[in-house]
Amino acid sequence: MKRRNFLLAPMVLITAPTWANPAQSADDLHSNTIVHIVNFWLKKDISEQDKKDFVGFFEELRKIDTVKTLNYGVPAPTNARPVVDNSFDYTLIVTFKDLKDITVYETHPIHLKAIEKYQHFWTKVMVKDTSIIK
Repeated sequence: MKRRNFLLAPMVLITAPTWANPAQSADDLHSNTIVHIVNFWLKKDISEQDKKDFVGFFEELRKIDTVKTLNYGVPAPTNARPVVDNSFDYTLIVTFKDLKDITVYETHPIHLKAIEKYQHFWTKVMVKDTSIIK
């Protein structure tokens, strides 16, 4: 059985591995792969059910055909250190083959509709995009 390598921020995956393509693994990352990391801070007054409903946002994004992999999770209970920020509620990690594919994703109707549908849940979003160097 081939072992998968995961790119993880300090978080806990809340489901079994949620790869968009089950045949795809982190071993398949190559130069120019884009890793799209998004942290979400949800409104303080939303219910636990609202938090569960929010993950529907990620599942909608999974339908976009340029998504290679998609994982999401919550802050991990790691040791507190000055360099660790666990103030977010969810992290989304998506990989794309290249800059062209993330550009399609950014303006894709599914992405735009999902933002419109779920943005009332969050107060802050922070995006960090990284290009893999191998």
